[in-house]
Amino acid sequence: MRKVLGALVIALAIPGMLSATATMGVYFGYTPGAIASSPAPFVEFDTYLYLHHAEKYVTAIEYSLVTPDDPGHAWFSINAVSYPDEKTIHDGDPFGGHSIAYWPPLNGFIPGYNLVCSYKCYTFEPCWDAGGAMIDYEIVVGPHPDSGFLRGTFTPDNEFFDIIGLTSVLCPEQPVAVEEESWGTIKSMYR
Repeated sequence: MRKVLGALVIALAIPGMLSATATMGVYFGYTPGAIASSPAPFVEFDTYLYLHHAEKYVTAIEYSLVTPDDPGHAWFSINAVSYPDEKTIHDGDPFGGHSIAYWPPLNGFIPGYNLVCSYKCYTFEPCWDAGGAMIDYEIVVGPHPDSGFLRGTFTPDNEFFDIIGLTSVLCPEQPVAVEEESWGTIKSMYR
């Protein structure tokens, strides 16, 4: 009986531990009457960088955004970066490597996600022009180029924890309407 209970506890604990992996992704603001991930050229739109499932009191993060037109950014640009009130210091920029420290720490337990920073962005090309430069334009949250890691630190001793970067897509070739598509189709946008 003890072996069966032990195996059951392990079988139930493993999925819970695996689901608690921290992820970070870029999410888009919503403009009424428009597809949120299909902006018009030279029209500023909001994007948000969120940390999910950290389950720690987060004191700092380091990351970099990678896009298809790196390093010149001929199609997509960030006009401004803003931070939550907990931000104490930042270094670098989102494309070249960005580090942000927080105090008091971000609460990674409740509600389970944290705003890392937000961006004012714009594109230089229409989503569906004849050349198709912006179709399925990927914004990847990747490692900081100086350290080679996508990671954060947490209290009390500022120990490191790994983060999995997500991929967001601007100008999807086939826009997904939430009411008409399955959850699997929506998740596939964040490969």
